[in-house]
Amino acid sequence: MKEKDYGVTIAKSAGFCPGVKKAIDKVLELESSGKKPIFTLGPLIHNNQVIATLEEKGITSIGHPSEVEGKEGVLVIRAHGITPEFQREVESCGKEVIDATCPLVKHVHNNISKYAGEGYTTVIVGDAGHAEVIGLLGYTQGRGYVVADESEVLALPDFDKVNIVAQTTQKEAAFYKLAELIKQKAKEAVVSNTICEPTKQRQSETIEYAKNADFVIVVGGKNSANTARLAKLCGELAPKVLHVETEADLEGHDLKTPKKIFITAGASTPNWLIDRISGAVKNARMGAMGHLANFLYKMWAFIINSSLYTAFAALGLTYVCMKLQGVLFHVPLLVLSWLFVFSLTVINRGVSKTGQTEKRLPITIGVIAGAAALVIAFTLGFEIFIATAVFLGAGVLYPFRYMFKIKKFTSLPATKDLFTALGWSFVCAYLPAQSLDMPFTNANYLVIFYAVLLVFVRSVILGIGAAHKDIMIGKESFYKAFGLKVTRVAIIAIIAAVVGVLITLLIMGWKVKLVTMLLLGNIYIIFIAAYYYLQRKPRNIMEETLVDGQFLVLAALCFLARFI
Repeated sequence: MKEKDYGVTIAKSAGFCPGVKKAIDKVLELESSGKKPIFTLGPLIHNNQVIATLEEKGITSIGHPSEVEGKEGVLVIRAHGITPEFQREVESCGKEVIDATCPLVKHVHNNISKYAGEGYTTVIVGDAGHAEVIGLLGYTQGRGYVVADESEVLALPDFDKVNIVAQTTQKEAAFYKLAELIKQKAKEAVVSNTICEPTKQRQSETIEYAKNADFVIVVGGKNSANTARLAKLCGELAPKVLHVETEADLEGHDLKTPKKIFITAGASTPNWLIDRISGAVKNARMGAMGHLANFLYKMWAFIINSSLYTAFAALGLTYVCMKLQGVLFHVPLLVLSWLFVFSLTVINRGVSKTGQTEKRLPITIGVIAGAAALVIAFTLGFEIFIATAVFLGAGVLYPFRYMFKIKKFTSLPATKDLFTALGWSFVCAYLPAQSLDMPFTNANYLVIFYAVLLVFVRSVILGIGAAHKDIMIGKESFYKAFGLKVTRVAIIAIIAAVVGVLITLLIMGWKVKLVTMLLLGNIYIIFIAAYYYLQRKPRNIMEETLVDGQFLVLAALCFLARFI
């Protein structure tokens, strides 16, 4: 999917390639299992923002195992791969070694090894000195050359047998052009197009859209060879090209005048960074279309990003559960649910931010909101206060769970989605009945189960969006733990269970009008699930607006049920 808002088109192929995703997932899995510290042999990928995020999680880059001799930790081979000699050295250093080499780079290793074993000289079309190319040369059995242009091809000696391969991120047209020249220097030549398929797709899409754009913005690390190559390709097609790492690089450039802006990115650029830059571009262009629209967009983005909207969604679910349980309208309960969810959401999001300054403010605000929630809980009774404190404390400690090194707990998949569902259902469904000393009936238990199901599917769906935006999450997310197919089946099953709970309440004759309205509300929930089934890369605030909006829709239906 590509976006065409405000004359801005975002490449479908932009974002992490599969090899980078696999490497990131491997180190996050290690981190989530409590195996720290983690050392990557060189930067895991070529993106400074991602590397900074990994460092926040205790994943740091070193040049050689000797730098951490005598220390505990796990060594990770970077996505670009290393030479077989270096790999043997690494594996003999006495530490646990995890190979995060991109599978497509491994394919090139195998190709070179096969032909080198048959006496072929290898010529690599690529960038000499690049980490991937250094690794490839290690498989040539000492008979390898690297060329980047025609002059370097002309300097090659003649060969009896030559195998011509490409660095996986090379420009395909350039590779074939040089391959034809290299073939003229050999009696026998094999051309192995080892450019990876994601790179081919990225280049094809870039050519299609860059040639019709007035301005192309290429997002990615300045130290990323494939991003630099992508920018060079765009420079041959568009009148103006800008290579940026962050939105700060946009300053001083005219973003309003160009009619068509095309945004693409290198293979090591996360979607969340592309989102930020595309958002900055759109904001600048909205300014040209009207200050009011720009102001309203920024206000809505603030409400979403500050977790205020999520807190109101929890308040809406509390209202629904109160009505289903027959609890009279009770303002302190509604405020408590708002503060509880706001506190935990802000703290968890704050912890995941990079940089101490970015962390400090949201965590402080979250702690204040949590303290206010405890004050309200205390006014509702000592038992309510203790239970709220336990759930709130568990939520605050969740981001630091791996520090406790409880292996069975830290390795449990989908913990984030499960804990979110339990926390919300406690404050939104359990407390309304418990705080007023109501005797628990089957209907109460069904309502609590109903809340657990709704929040669990909400968390799972948002996890899909987070993964698509390349946010650093591990197997604590259901989607990352079980994959897209299982997640889709699970979502369908949960929605069916939600319907089942409501039908059970109808059969019991429990608040028939209200339950009927909530059954209608499932149409919206099914719409959200279908949206995420089809939408592979949601990129903006609309995602959270739609998903958390289900609770506000259900609350509105509950209110309308009064007039039926």
